[in-house]
Amino acid sequence: MTVEKSKWFHSDLNEDTIAVVLIAPGLNLLPSKMDQLAKFFTSKKCDVLRISLGPNSDSWTDKFSDSYDAALEHAEIIQRPLYFLGFSLGALIGVHYIIRHPFQQFKKCILMAPATHTKTYTIIPALLASIFPKGSLPSFNLENYREKPHTTLAEYKKMNSLQKEIKHSLKKNNINIPTLLITNPKDELVDSSKLTKFAASNALWKNRSIANQESLLPKKYHHLMIDSDSIGLKEWEKMLQNLSDHFTL
Repeated sequence: MTVEKSKWFHSDLNEDTIAVVLIAPGLNLLPSKMDQLAKFFTSKKCDVLRISLGPNSDSWTDKFSDSYDAALEHAEIIQRPLYFLGFSLGALIGVHYIIRHPFQQFKKCILMAPATHTKTYTIIPALLASIFPKGSLPSFNLENYREKPHTTLAEYKKMNSLQKEIKHSLKKNNINIPTLLITNPKDELVDSSKLTKFAASNALWKNRSIANQESLLPKKYHHLMIDSDSIGLKEWEKMLQNLSDHFTL
Protein backbone atom coordinates (compact mmCIF):
# COMPACT_ATOMS: atom_id res chain seq x y z
CA MET A 1 0.00 0.00 0.00
CA THR A 2 1.32 3.43 -1.00
CA VAL A 3 0.27 6.14 1.46
CA GLU A 4 -0.35 9.46 -0.24
CA LYS A 5 1.14 12.54 1.34
CA SER A 6 -0.42 15.88 2.12
CA LYS A 7 -0.14 18.30 -0.77
CA TRP A 8 -0.19 22.03 -1.41
CA PHE A 9 -2.09 23.50 -4.37
CA HIS A 10 -1.26 27.12 -5.11
CA SER A 11 -3.22 29.64 -7.10
CA ASP A 12 -1.54 30.72 -10.33
CA LEU A 13 -2.36 34.28 -9.36
CA ASN A 14 -0.23 34.48 -6.23
CA GLU A 15 -0.44 38.23 -5.88
CA ASP A 16 -4.24 38.01 -5.95
CA THR A 17 -4.70 35.04 -3.59
CA ILE A 18 -7.78 35.72 -1.51
CA ALA A 19 -7.83 32.84 1.01
CA VAL A 20 -6.13 29.67 2.24
CA VAL A 21 -8.22 26.49 2.42
CA LEU A 22 -7.43 23.41 4.51
CA ILE A 23 -9.09 20.25 3.13
CA ALA A 24 -9.42 16.96 5.08
CA PRO A 25 -10.58 13.65 3.49
CA GLY A 26 -12.79 10.85 4.78
CA LEU A 27 -12.05 7.45 6.31
CA ASN A 28 -10.08 5.12 4.02
CA LEU A 29 -10.52 7.54 1.14
CA LEU A 30 -7.67 8.26 -1.24
CA PRO A 31 -6.70 11.82 -0.28
CA SER A 32 -6.11 12.63 -3.96
CA LYS A 33 -9.84 12.12 -4.55
CA MET A 34 -10.25 15.51 -2.84
CA ASP A 35 -7.99 17.12 -5.43
CA GLN A 36 -10.84 18.09 -7.77
CA LEU A 37 -12.12 20.26 -4.95
CA ALA A 38 -8.62 21.59 -4.28
CA LYS A 39 -8.19 22.58 -7.93
CA PHE A 40 -11.58 24.28 -7.93
CA PHE A 41 -10.46 26.47 -5.05
CA THR A 42 -7.16 27.33 -6.74
CA SER A 43 -9.17 28.41 -9.80
CA LYS A 44 -10.94 30.78 -7.41
CA LYS A 45 -7.62 32.31 -6.28
CA CYS A 46 -7.13 30.21 -3.13
CA ASP A 47 -4.07 28.38 -1.88
CA VAL A 48 -5.03 24.90 -0.65
CA LEU A 49 -3.44 22.38 1.69
CA ARG A 50 -5.06 19.00 1.18
CA ILE A 51 -4.33 16.73 4.15
CA SER A 52 -3.45 13.05 4.14
CA LEU A 53 -4.46 11.55 7.49
CA GLY A 54 -2.88 8.14 6.86
CA PRO A 55 -3.87 4.68 8.14
CA ASN A 56 -2.51 5.15 11.68
CA SER A 57 -5.54 6.40 13.60
CA ASP A 58 -3.42 7.32 16.63
CA SER A 59 -1.77 10.07 14.57
CA TRP A 60 -4.89 11.58 12.99
CA THR A 61 -5.35 14.47 15.39
CA ASP A 62 -1.62 15.27 15.43
CA LYS A 63 -1.52 15.29 11.63
CA PHE A 64 -4.50 17.61 11.53
CA SER A 65 -2.91 19.90 14.10
CA ASP A 66 0.37 20.05 12.18
CA SER A 67 -1.48 20.75 8.93
CA TYR A 68 -3.52 23.47 10.60
CA ASP A 69 -0.33 25.11 11.85
CA ALA A 70 1.21 25.02 8.36
CA ALA A 71 -1.92 26.42 6.71
CA LEU A 72 -2.31 29.14 9.35
CA GLU A 73 1.33 30.17 9.02
CA HIS A 74 0.89 30.54 5.26
CA ALA A 75 -2.35 32.49 5.73
CA GLU A 76 -0.67 34.86 8.17
CA ILE A 77 2.33 35.39 5.88
CA ILE A 78 0.14 36.39 2.94
CA GLN A 79 -2.39 38.08 5.25
CA ARG A 80 -5.41 36.16 4.05
CA PRO A 81 -8.22 34.30 5.91
CA LEU A 82 -8.02 30.58 6.65
CA TYR A 83 -10.98 28.39 5.72
CA PHE A 84 -11.70 24.70 6.37
CA LEU A 85 -13.44 22.03 4.32
CA GLY A 86 -13.80 18.52 5.70
CA PHE A 87 -15.51 15.43 4.37
CA SER A 88 -16.87 12.70 6.67
CA LEU A 89 -14.06 11.68 9.06
CA GLY A 90 -12.05 14.73 8.00
CA ALA A 91 -14.95 16.97 9.02
CA LEU A 92 -15.22 15.18 12.38
CA ILE A 93 -11.51 15.67 13.08
CA GLY A 94 -11.80 19.32 12.08
CA VAL A 95 -14.76 19.90 14.40
CA HIS A 96 -12.90 18.05 17.18
CA TYR A 97 -9.95 20.41 16.70
CA ILE A 98 -12.16 23.51 16.68
CA ILE A 99 -13.90 22.48 19.92
CA ARG A 100 -10.62 21.62 21.64
CA HIS A 101 -8.90 24.81 20.45
CA PRO A 102 -11.29 27.72 21.04
CA PHE A 103 -8.72 30.26 19.79
CA GLN A 104 -8.21 28.60 16.40
CA GLN A 105 -8.37 30.95 13.43
CA PHE A 106 -10.76 29.35 10.92
CA LYS A 107 -12.93 32.14 9.53
CA LYS A 108 -15.42 29.88 7.73
CA CYS A 109 -16.06 26.12 7.47
CA ILE A 110 -17.70 23.71 5.05
CA LEU A 111 -18.65 20.28 6.43
CA MET A 112 -19.60 17.64 3.87
CA ALA A 113 -21.44 14.66 5.36
CA PRO A 114 -19.55 15.09 8.66
CA ALA A 115 -19.07 11.98 10.78
CA THR A 116 -20.05 13.96 13.88
CA HIS A 117 -23.50 12.34 13.69
CA THR A 118 -23.42 8.80 12.31
CA LYS A 119 -26.14 6.17 12.21
CA THR A 120 -26.43 3.83 15.17
CA TYR A 121 -25.04 0.73 13.46
CA THR A 122 -21.72 2.46 12.78
CA ILE A 123 -20.78 1.84 16.42
CA ILE A 124 -20.62 -1.94 15.84
CA PRO A 125 -17.10 -1.97 14.29
CA ALA A 126 -15.86 0.21 17.15
CA LEU A 127 -17.21 -2.29 19.70
CA LEU A 128 -15.68 -5.20 17.80
CA ALA A 129 -12.29 -3.52 18.10
CA SER A 130 -12.22 -4.41 21.81
CA ILE A 131 -12.57 -8.10 20.91
CA PHE A 132 -10.48 -8.09 17.74
CA PRO A 133 -7.94 -5.27 18.18
CA LYS A 134 -6.13 -6.20 14.96
CA GLY A 135 -9.30 -6.94 12.99
CA SER A 136 -10.58 -5.19 9.91
CA LEU A 137 -13.62 -5.01 7.65
CA PRO A 138 -13.68 -4.93 3.85
CA SER A 139 -14.27 -1.51 2.35
CA PHE A 140 -17.44 -1.26 0.28
CA ASN A 141 -16.23 1.90 -1.39
CA LEU A 142 -15.23 1.70 -5.04
CA GLU A 143 -11.68 0.48 -5.58
CA ASN A 144 -10.41 3.65 -7.23
CA TYR A 145 -11.70 5.75 -4.31
CA ARG A 146 -10.40 3.77 -1.36
CA GLU A 147 -6.93 3.95 0.14
CA LYS A 148 -6.85 0.24 1.01
CA PRO A 149 -9.15 -2.80 0.58
CA HIS A 150 -9.91 -3.06 4.31
CA THR A 151 -10.62 -0.57 7.09
CA THR A 152 -9.25 -1.56 10.47
CA LEU A 153 -11.51 -1.84 13.50
CA ALA A 154 -9.01 0.39 15.29
CA GLU A 155 -9.87 3.19 12.85
CA TYR A 156 -13.58 2.82 13.59
CA LYS A 157 -12.79 2.79 17.30
CA LYS A 158 -10.83 6.02 16.98
CA MET A 159 -13.66 7.65 15.05
CA ASN A 160 -16.11 6.66 17.78
CA SER A 161 -13.71 7.95 20.41
CA LEU A 162 -13.54 11.35 18.70
CA GLN A 163 -17.33 11.46 18.54
CA LYS A 164 -17.59 10.72 22.26
CA GLU A 165 -15.02 13.37 23.17
CA ILE A 166 -17.06 16.16 21.60
CA LYS A 167 -20.58 14.81 22.15
CA HIS A 168 -21.34 17.10 25.11
CA SER A 169 -20.00 20.20 23.35
CA LEU A 170 -21.92 19.40 20.18
CA LYS A 171 -25.22 19.42 22.04
CA LYS A 172 -24.76 23.15 22.57
CA ASN A 173 -23.55 23.79 19.01
CA ASN A 174 -21.63 26.85 20.10
CA ILE A 175 -19.26 26.60 17.11
CA ASN A 176 -19.72 30.22 16.19
CA ILE A 177 -18.01 30.06 12.83
CA PRO A 178 -20.05 30.61 9.66
CA THR A 179 -20.49 27.00 8.55
CA LEU A 180 -22.04 25.41 5.50
CA LEU A 181 -23.32 21.87 6.07
CA ILE A 182 -23.81 19.68 3.01
CA THR A 183 -25.83 16.48 3.36
CA ASN A 184 -27.61 13.85 1.30
CA PRO A 185 -30.89 12.70 2.91
CA LYS A 186 -30.17 9.15 1.70
CA ASP A 187 -26.68 9.01 3.19
CA GLU A 188 -25.84 5.45 4.28
CA LEU A 189 -23.44 6.42 7.09
CA VAL A 190 -24.23 9.81 8.60
CA ASP A 191 -27.58 10.75 10.10
CA SER A 192 -28.66 13.58 7.82
CA SER A 193 -31.82 14.37 9.78
CA LYS A 194 -29.86 14.88 13.00
CA LEU A 195 -27.29 16.96 11.16
CA THR A 196 -30.00 19.18 9.69
CA LYS A 197 -31.52 19.78 13.13
CA PHE A 198 -28.04 20.38 14.52
CA ALA A 199 -27.31 23.05 11.90
CA ALA A 200 -30.68 24.72 12.55
CA SER A 201 -29.72 25.30 16.20
CA ASN A 202 -27.07 27.89 15.27
CA ALA A 203 -27.84 31.01 13.26
CA LEU A 204 -24.36 31.01 11.73
CA TRP A 205 -24.92 27.58 10.15
CA LYS A 206 -26.57 26.85 6.81
CA ASN A 207 -27.61 23.49 5.37
CA ARG A 208 -27.68 22.48 1.71
CA SER A 209 -29.04 19.15 0.55
CA ILE A 210 -27.69 17.32 -2.48
CA ALA A 211 -28.64 14.22 -4.46
CA ASN A 212 -26.70 11.91 -6.75
CA GLN A 213 -29.24 10.52 -9.20
CA GLU A 214 -26.93 11.46 -12.07
CA SER A 215 -23.83 9.86 -10.57
CA LEU A 216 -21.50 8.37 -13.20
CA LEU A 217 -20.16 5.66 -10.90
CA PRO A 218 -21.04 1.96 -11.39
CA LYS A 219 -22.45 1.94 -7.86
CA LYS A 220 -24.14 4.88 -6.22
CA TYR A 221 -23.02 5.66 -2.68
CA HIS A 222 -25.06 8.52 -1.27
CA HIS A 223 -22.34 9.28 1.28
CA LEU A 224 -19.84 9.97 -1.49
CA MET A 225 -20.08 13.59 -2.67
CA ILE A 226 -16.54 14.72 -3.37
CA ASP A 227 -16.31 14.96 -7.16
CA SER A 228 -18.38 15.30 -10.32
CA ASP A 229 -18.45 11.53 -10.97
CA SER A 230 -19.92 10.76 -7.55
CA ILE A 231 -22.91 13.13 -7.76
CA GLY A 232 -23.19 14.01 -11.45
CA LEU A 233 -22.08 17.13 -13.30
CA LYS A 234 -25.26 19.18 -12.81
CA GLU A 235 -25.39 18.60 -9.05
CA TRP A 236 -21.62 19.11 -8.82
CA GLU A 237 -21.79 22.51 -10.46
CA LYS A 238 -24.61 23.51 -8.12
CA MET A 239 -22.60 22.38 -5.11
CA LEU A 240 -19.48 24.24 -6.27
CA GLN A 241 -21.57 27.39 -6.50
CA ASN A 242 -22.69 26.83 -2.89
CA LEU A 243 -19.06 26.41 -1.79
CA SER A 244 -18.00 29.50 -3.68
CA ASP A 245 -20.85 31.58 -2.26
CA HIS A 246 -20.11 30.49 1.30
CA PHE A 247 -16.41 31.30 1.06
CA THR A 248 -17.23 34.48 -0.93
CA LEU A 249 -14.91 33.54 -3.78
